[in-house]
Amino acid sequence: MEKRILEILLQLQNDLNEVKTDIQEIKGTVNRIEPSQTEDVVGMLKVTKKKTDFEIDFINNKLTEMDKRLFSLEKRVEN
Repeated sequence: MEKRILEILLQLQNDLNEVKTDIQEIKGTVNRIEPSQTEDVVGMLKVTKKKTDFEIDFINNKLTEMDKRLFSLEKRVEN
């Protein structure tokens, strides 16, 4: 009986060591993933900013052109 209990305890100890090893591997993987997720988010934000800046420039140019046309029309009406 004691021999069987000892075998069970040894098996539990082996299983526990295996679980500890697995947890260390998981932690290592998580530590590698976290920084890359931050880099991905920053990359997406930079791309979005570029697109937004381009669209804002386009709209500003369009408004400037419209202002010029409006000014020209007002001048024509005044004369």
